[in-house]
Amino acid sequence: MRSLQIQPMSYILCLALFVENLKDPRDDLSGMDVARKALILARLLGQQISMENINVESLYPSELGSEVMSTTDFLESGLAQLDERIEERVKAASLRGNVLRYVCVIGDTGCQVGLQEVPKDSALGRLRGSDNVVEIYSRCYESSPLVIQGAGAGNDTTAAGVLADIIDLQDLF
Repeated sequence: MRSLQIQPMSYILCLALFVENLKDPRDDLSGMDVARKALILARLLGQQISMENINVESLYPSELGSEVMSTTDFLESGLAQLDERIEERVKAASLRGNVLRYVCVIGDTGCQVGLQEVPKDSALGRLRGSDNVVEIYSRCYESSPLVIQGAGAGNDTTAAGVLADIIDLQDLF
């Protein structure tokens, strides 16, 4: 049996920085991008909430924030500090046959954004690359959710979304 080697978070982030040409990974690691999307979805679902109503778990502590540390310092020394924190959680999840995913949950009482342990064989557990998954639980999909999966990042995906929004706006006038 071949064992899967878990790469340090700093290594994966460095690859993402190179491939995606990101300027500061803290923009994504803070969870605020996911929180903004959660806010939009929650409002579309009829909830009267604001960003202050969303509980967001950042993947880095405040002492590594942009107000305290430059991007260069974060990349040179801050990233390595994240490895130990995340590695412990990854190993614990793996021992239980699970994986970690950064998840947004929109419920009747509000929204939570953060790392969650999910089964490897679930829709979220099978997620790879920059894809997004939306699981819809409802009266009709109570025990087995409706799952929508697709590209979650990139210029083409963003452009298509903006174009769809513009077309929707024209219907209002």
